[in-house]
Amino acid sequence: MRTRTALALAVALFVPPAARAAEKTETIKVVGWHSKGDAYKTEISVRAVKGVSNASADYARTAIVVTYEDTQATRQQLEKAIGDAGYSAGK
Repeated sequence: MRTRTALALAVALFVPPAARAAEKTETIKVVGWHSKGDAYKTEISVRAVKGVSNASADYARTAIVVTYEDTQATRQQLEKAIGDAGYSAGK
């Protein structure tokens, strides 16, 4: 048991910070939705981005909440996926 703990600590200390994934959750406003179907279409597009573990569109709030690994996906990629679905990411 101590060997495993020591090994895990050694790995954690020597793995560069950039290699350690951090899960991030962001709420992104979306411009251009006219129906719940638009929100769903955006959700599907964002979920297809590598590193996204969850995306939940809220038509009433005109926003999408996205959880992703920040070493695999970026805010820009999420905004591009929103654009690819036919909508715009608000500020």
